[in-house]
Amino acid sequence: MSSSVGSTDNPIGTEMVFEDDAVRIWRIDLEPGQEAGWHTHYLDYTTVILEGDVVERPNADGSVDRIEVQPGQLMRWYQGPLRHMLRNVGSRTFRNVIVEIKNSSTGA
Repeated sequence: MSSSVGSTDNPIGTEMVFEDDAVRIWRIDLEPGQEAGWHTHYLDYTTVILEGDVVERPNADGSVDRIEVQPGQLMRWYQGPLRHMLRNVGSRTFRNVIVEIKNSSTGA
């Protein structure tokens, strides 16, 4: 695992499962009431929901986003570096996969 931003010094999820020159892939697995720590996304990313119902995303600016999720849902984020955490406030286990895009140039 590299020591680049978004890896071990800034864990985006509960486990990094893959990394190459183009993408970094994380999993988040949270039981009801569990939290994923504070982190910052420096790369654009896509989230794929595997399981869950409701999460909250407290943000460094004091706001809290409540997000209802369902399996199979995709979310694409282009927000830039907003520090936040994630809390499972639902009644079901929350699981997702995060794919960070390292280079947005497709060469096409």
